[in-house]
Amino acid sequence: MRIENKKALVASLTLAVVAMFWGTSYAIVKDVLNDIKPFQLMTLRFGFSTLILSCIFFKKLKKITKKDICQGSIIGIFLFFAFLFLVIGILYTTASKQSFIVGAYVILVPFLAWIINKRPLDRYELIGAAVATIGIGLLTLDNSFSINKGDGISILCSISFACHMIAIEYYSKESDPIISTIIQFAITAVFFILLTGIFESYNIKLDRKMIKATTYLVIMTTVIPFLVQNIAQQYISSTSTALIFTLESAFGGIFAVSFLGEEMSTRMIVGAIIIFLGIITEETKWKFFKR
Repeated sequence: MRIENKKALVASLTLAVVAMFWGTSYAIVKDVLNDIKPFQLMTLRFGFSTLILSCIFFKKLKKITKKDICQGSIIGIFLFFAFLFLVIGILYTTASKQSFIVGAYVILVPFLAWIINKRPLDRYELIGAAVATIGIGLLTLDNSFSINKGDGISILCSISFACHMIAIEYYSKESDPIISTIIQFAITAVFFILLTGIFESYNIKLDRKMIKATTYLVIMTTVIPFLVQNIAQQYISSTSTALIFTLESAFGGIFAVSFLGEEMSTRMIVGAIIIFLGIITEETKWKFFKR
């Protein structure tokens, strides 16, 4: 096996583990928001994440350039909006529904890549997107064919994550992934610090439960995963990354049901299955059947 293929394989396997931990974050965020305000939680999450990475890789920060700051800031803005919509959206919907809605960004990535890279879409991508859209409709629309506020905001979160992934791929060959990750976290932290001061309060009460939850969110679902993603996307495309991250939705739904005791209706299960069929159609083009 060639070295490039080995690196791609390792990157893919590592991203699968990342998807598992990200899947658990929806239920944990939903749970702790009973005890802390949303912007306060994100301030802690990205504030501590920035500090940890900055301390570990302090020597790298000495080599930071204006170009690094510019590119990292652009990616960081997408990251901020993704988590802004995530933490607001989850207040009005279930963790399991949000994990499937957000996971649908895999459908958007090829379209955004087409706009940026000028690569035409094939029929599998168009069919996959249409099928996944039907699945999202079943998952989010109620009997009156209206979509609730939380699901609508979660769709914006999905779009933001797709833009974030494309931005990482676009700039990955020109920047140090560690420096880029630190800048992304810093930009996101600054925006949430400002929102906390404007709309909430800096008076944050941390009990044992909150400390455990915050530590888990910082280390296991922020610092390590995003650092891994920024490094891994140097070896595999954004489309492949998005396909691997579909596992996040599955883990998110399973963990929400087991951890929070959420119920998934037959309609939601059918919608989730259809979304996965659309994703598989778009990303694999059913090549394994042709073989």
